[in-house]
Amino acid sequence: MGYRRRRLWPGSFEQLKGRVPPVITGSITILGMMPRVNPRTTAALAVCVLLSAALPLAFTVATGLLVGSIPDAVRDGPDSAASQRSMTLLVIAGSVFLATRLVHALQRTAALALRLDFNQYIQARIAAAVTAPSGIAHLEDPEVADQIRTAQGVWDSYYHPGAAVTGLAGVIPAWLRGLGAIALLATFQWWLALIVLAGRLAIWHRMQRVHYEATRMAVGQSDVLRRAEYFRDLALTPDAAKEVRVWGLLPWLLARFDREWQRAMARVWQERRHNRLPVTLTFLGMAGIELAALALIGWAGVRGEIDLGAVAVFAGAVLASTALGGTSHALFEIVQGTSSLPAFRKLEERAARAREVRRGRSLAADSPRQGVRFKDVGFRYPGQEFEVLDGLDLSIPAGQSLAIVGANGAGKTTLIKLLCRMYDPLQGRILVDGSDLRDLNVHSWHERVAVIFQDFTRFHVTAHENVGYGARTMANQQARLRKAAAKAGALELIEALPHGWETVLSREYSGGMELSGGQWQRIALARALMAVEGGARLLILDEPTANLDVRAEAALYERFLEITAGLTTILISHRFSAVRQADRVVVLADGRIAEQGTHEELVALGGQYAHAYELQASRFRAEGGPA
Repeated sequence: MGYRRRRLWPGSFEQLKGRVPPVITGSITILGMMPRVNPRTTAALAVCVLLSAALPLAFTVATGLLVGSIPDAVRDGPDSAASQRSMTLLVIAGSVFLATRLVHALQRTAALALRLDFNQYIQARIAAAVTAPSGIAHLEDPEVADQIRTAQGVWDSYYHPGAAVTGLAGVIPAWLRGLGAIALLATFQWWLALIVLAGRLAIWHRMQRVHYEATRMAVGQSDVLRRAEYFRDLALTPDAAKEVRVWGLLPWLLARFDREWQRAMARVWQERRHNRLPVTLTFLGMAGIELAALALIGWAGVRGEIDLGAVAVFAGAVLASTALGGTSHALFEIVQGTSSLPAFRKLEERAARAREVRRGRSLAADSPRQGVRFKDVGFRYPGQEFEVLDGLDLSIPAGQSLAIVGANGAGKTTLIKLLCRMYDPLQGRILVDGSDLRDLNVHSWHERVAVIFQDFTRFHVTAHENVGYGARTMANQQARLRKAAAKAGALELIEALPHGWETVLSREYSGGMELSGGQWQRIALARALMAVEGGARLLILDEPTANLDVRAEAALYERFLEITAGLTTILISHRFSAVRQADRVVVLADGRIAEQGTHEELVALGGQYAHAYELQASRFRAEGGPA
């Protein structure tokens, strides 16, 4: 005979969890993470928290007993036992007070230290989560950008997730003190203790709700806040400094920042205004309970039901119970820190899924052996309707050089990004020696690729590191560094720097030096050639001479065959003096191959390539340059 299993409580655990205030579930999560961040500091902070809770209660009891002993001491004289008892209580109260101040200082120091460690721990995990996917599509997703911003801190740089650490370090001892005070009050009248406790909990619930709702509104405005911060940073950082000043944009940027910030905060302020009356009524109600409790205690003393010392202890307990509400600032810190956790979890969940996808087969050290093939590849960027690549078919035999030309927007750089697995095709496949690129281990593939992107990164580190990043396992092999730099035409440049290879390439740091665009391009090319020194067999050059002068460009392309010997090379360039040296040239148009062949074959064909070549050649002839 079948039967239905009865539930021990209504609803599921998740439903029950959903009824618990987020600040509590978030606080439990933070507390669970703290020992992993720094176990020693966490242990020291826990001891300080317990002492911070116990010592003020001991001080309340000691001072209450001291007050109660004074009448007897005054009556019996300074040499009486009553006076000795008062002096003993005075010493105890003073010692407890000093100990409380010392522990408070130690607790504050430990909490701040753990806060810094916690922020560093969270930042490292955010960085790991963001870099887990092999591509970069998620970095261009507004939802992910909002999650990253929120995970780092809802409001600003001060309220990182670590703010919850200092908040908890303030609230937990306050709660313990408050509960201790309620326990003391219960020895007077248990029902009065329950009423005071209910009032304190009502205040705490109301305040955490106010902070939570305001923070939830701010989280919902992350996109607008990011926009506001963008305008602010344009005014503060050197990247846009020249144009900001030339065009007189500073007043406009500051006004735009203020407007976007006001727009984001409007709902937050509206929510706070909506809560003013309920908060005021809650506090007034609690004030009434406090006055009634103090009146009852005083009346009991007047009637002789309790002595003066008990009156002082119980009155002190009523006042000490205010700690149950937690300080407003500490509670605000907890809400801020814990409100970052949902975004943090989403980032880590995305990272976990990405790590599963990234597993794949490793490649041989000399891959690609046969070549690379784009087979009916289609792709469009997220949020766009038109296809950047549409049914692209392209074969790149191993050991050969291929030049790709085409008008702006034809899909040349997109093709490179797909080949580097910054994105995956939406249709078709990219095959490496017959294997789908998505089935290969992405780290193994990246070790086979050396690339200089058109928008290469200018790392604000030393020249040594800038070049060595191409092959980090060989970054300390000076001979290989010098060889890569020499091929890129950067060796003389680096050795002429104030500190040679150890010069930081940025004026933003002491002893650093800024490079010109052309000099930076040589550094970037040296980094790509260092990757070749490290074992990369596919060399990708996307406009590698765009910032070089004519003489430097000519010198580089004179060494093109030397640089690309034995490699599978892809060159994207608008300079036909470079393109003509490739084994094969393809012309991209509308996301497909419009023409392909050798330079001579395409010139003879008289199509798009020939027309573009003739335009550039005629300009050089008019200027007296080489055709």
